[in-house]
Amino acid sequence: MGNAREENRNRPTLATLIGGAVFIVGIGLTAVSWWFLPLVAAAAVVPGLLREFGLLRDQDEFQRQVARRAGYHAYLAGLIVMFAFSTAFRVETQLEAGFGEVVEFVLIVSWFTWFLSWLLSYWGPQRMAQRLLMAFGFVWLLFNILGNLDSLVAMVMQSLLAAPFFLLAWVARRWPRPAGIILILTGLFFANMFDTFERVFSSDPFDNGAPFVLVLFIGPLVASGVALLLVRQEGKIEEQSEAA
Repeated sequence: MGNAREENRNRPTLATLIGGAVFIVGIGLTAVSWWFLPLVAAAAVVPGLLREFGLLRDQDEFQRQVARRAGYHAYLAGLIVMFAFSTAFRVETQLEAGFGEVVEFVLIVSWFTWFLSWLLSYWGPQRMAQRLLMAFGFVWLLFNILGNLDSLVAMVMQSLLAAPFFLLAWVARRWPRPAGIILILTGLFFANMFDTFERVFSSDPFDNGAPFVLVLFIGPLVASGVALLLVRQEGKIEEQSEAA
């Protein structure tokens, strides 16, 4: 009975799953029309507002603590980004033209920080890193399969590049600290390969979406790596989840 309760506690609620799915779909639909942006906003804030007003009671005490901790992390991340860009506005007036992108970037940073903190609190660093890496691997596979339907050889060769993600997912569960170092170095490698930092600190950082690449692609790799470095005992799986 206790194991069943523990298993249910470590599962996201239905409202959280729906909100996350609608948020991701809404982000994609904004490429069609910005009128879908309110859908993204609703997915991000409505479940939380309903819980705060007592209209949605789908969380136990552990889940509420996870949500509050994640919210505080998102708050700190948002403050850091806002102060950094506020300083930039004062010393680099040419950045003012991208104010709309800055606001959207802050919103994405806040939500994505909440999401990663939420995963970390539920699953612990090892399981979080493993599942994120597997997700990266499957997305890479899907992207390359769909992008090379006209060439079987190119499809196979490009798909092989997903193998390191699955290999790192296996390593993260068994040797978290070495995997953490590799993940951080991998994130820095991709940042250098895409010239991410150079483009982020250019006079028009949002011209090619570099800040969003930094948060949505490189951010999870580095965040997972840092979390794995903080694991106290290698090989002890779900240590933080059990402690919570």
